[in-house]
Amino acid sequence: MIKSLSILMPSYNNLCGGFVEELRRQAESIGSDGFRYEIIVADDGSPDPSFTRANSSINKLGCCRYIVRKENVGRAAIRNFLASEAQYEYLLFLDSDRKVCSDDFIRRYVSLENVEVACGGLRIGGDSSCLCHNIRYRMEKKYEPHNTAEGRQAREYKNFNTSNFMVRRDIILSIPFDERFRRYGYEDVMWGRQLHDNNIRITHIDNPIMLDDFETNPGFVSKMETGMDTLHAFNDELRGYSAIIDAADRLNKLHLATPYRLLFNAMRKPIRRNLTGERPIVPLLNFYKLGIFINKK
Repeated sequence: MIKSLSILMPSYNNLCGGFVEELRRQAESIGSDGFRYEIIVADDGSPDPSFTRANSSINKLGCCRYIVRKENVGRAAIRNFLASEAQYEYLLFLDSDRKVCSDDFIRRYVSLENVEVACGGLRIGGDSSCLCHNIRYRMEKKYEPHNTAEGRQAREYKNFNTSNFMVRRDIILSIPFDERFRRYGYEDVMWGRQLHDNNIRITHIDNPIMLDDFETNPGFVSKMETGMDTLHAFNDELRGYSAIIDAADRLNKLHLATPYRLLFNAMRKPIRRNLTGERPIVPLLNFYKLGIFINKK
């Protein structure tokens, strides 16, 4: 059993006090055999002060700290900062806009033995009748059946995700997240590659947190477009770790990249209108992502 755990959460424009309280309750319930814990939330320069004011109540909870950072440093650097602030042997990183969906979430992690990195997975919540036209909800629900521990373990490094994972502190201090990743996307893919290159094993387990709050369709498509910018910038370093890069390479090998680009550019505006509208066609999303990426190449 793990004897000490730092629970670390980057936050940006969201309320996470309730999430912290539940994590603290579970950690307190372990409370035997000298188990120690702390919870640290770091706000990454949220522009809306109402969130930081509300989250400041976290500082009133025992073993909890809420740190407000004035500058937005990005998804990689804020996690490295949290790791440097942590004091315990194992670090549990969680996205702060999620929810706990089991009463033994913390216990399942601390019961692990001799793990280097453990990845718990994701469960999709929300009311399907209200979210049936939300493209991210529909996309996540489509892939949820493949998000089992067994399915993720089959692609150990490529299925790594930063929203819910535990790592030994010395590992992340020696192999930090790549801080060149300032904008949205793919810092987790790069870290998965770094773990592979350093022979650090990832143990995928069935211990999900819940995602039940989804951005609007225009907001999600804009994030995805930013992600394609990031992927293009690190194209050579992430080859073999991205389905989009693999697909683009196949099109180039078959001399089909130019026809794909022409077709995409002819259809780009109506496809984007569909994806950002009220009745998005989810299969168009991958066609759109690949088209955006190939245009950049």
